[in-house]
Amino acid sequence: MAKALTDAIAASAKGLTVRERMLLFSVASATDWQSAGVTGETVTAMIVKGLIARDAAGHLTLTSGGRAALRALLPDDL
Repeated sequence: MAKALTDAIAASAKGLTVRERMLLFSVASATDWQSAGVTGETVTAMIVKGLIARDAAGHLTLTSGGRAALRALLPDDL
């Protein structure tokens, strides 16, 4: 069941906004998402979508769905 959910999230990755995509890449590369112009509202939306979460220290991390969405955004030859 979790695999089907991850596949569905990956399929919907194409519909993410530019700021949502920027947030995924920023979180994955541990860069400052605020410097990239991503708003707190975008962070909240991505948490609600289940693509990112906060760890115990309050830092943003990718969920398994977020990793699947990020992989879906990358070219196949990487």
